[in-house]
Amino acid sequence: MGKALDWVASGTLKRSLRDPDSGRKTYNHPCLIAQTLDILGDRWTLLILRDLMSGLHRYSDILENCSGMSPNVLSDRLKRLEADGLITRHYHRDLPPRVEYALTEKGWSVRPILLSLIDWGRHYVKPFDLESVGSVIPTDFAVRVIPTFTFDPERAVGLHATMVLEISDCVDCNSWSFEIHDGQLHPRRHAADAPDIRLRTSTAGFFMFINGDSPPEACGELEGSPQLAAAIQACFLAA
Repeated sequence: MGKALDWVASGTLKRSLRDPDSGRKTYNHPCLIAQTLDILGDRWTLLILRDLMSGLHRYSDILENCSGMSPNVLSDRLKRLEADGLITRHYHRDLPPRVEYALTEKGWSVRPILLSLIDWGRHYVKPFDLESVGSVIPTDFAVRVIPTFTFDPERAVGLHATMVLEISDCVDCNSWSFEIHDGQLHPRRHAADAPDIRLRTSTAGFFMFINGDSPPEACGELEGSPQLAAAIQACFLAA
């Protein structure tokens, strides 16, 4: 009975009732679903985690990507996520100085939840049409998010590589870096220095690559080892 109870209830409720966060809504319920929603259920929280997973690390980039979210709400959510141990805040003493946010291991552990939401959406919500990329759907969003959530960590075991993708028909941004190490994909806007693979292509060529429709060298102009490019391509499930 004890193990069964662990699935639905938590012993942290008493602590949370004694020391409530006055600025935070809570279900104040022993159910683990309720207590998980206390952390992840606020509006925008999962989308902020999505953006951190897909390569946005600066406050301004996340705010720009979440249209309709106010600066105050973003600041509040980032503080809560940091307090809950899902993200860390890094101050870089550059000129000008900059602050970046990164996921912790606990933050990365939310990825299966987002994958489940995507899977549910594919069945019950109309997914966006790939033909809408570049018009209705920003190319930058598609190029970061689709690889992030079609990436299979098990296929990337032992693979350490960096790929730069350049898309000729993207207006807002035309280069991205995808670094694979320790079974994780780390996208970034703009090209990395000295990548292992560089693929110059179009939006259509990008989808050919990510879907595995053609070998990498047939998806555009490829620089680097075709074998390594194929190993990177194999890390993605068909979108």
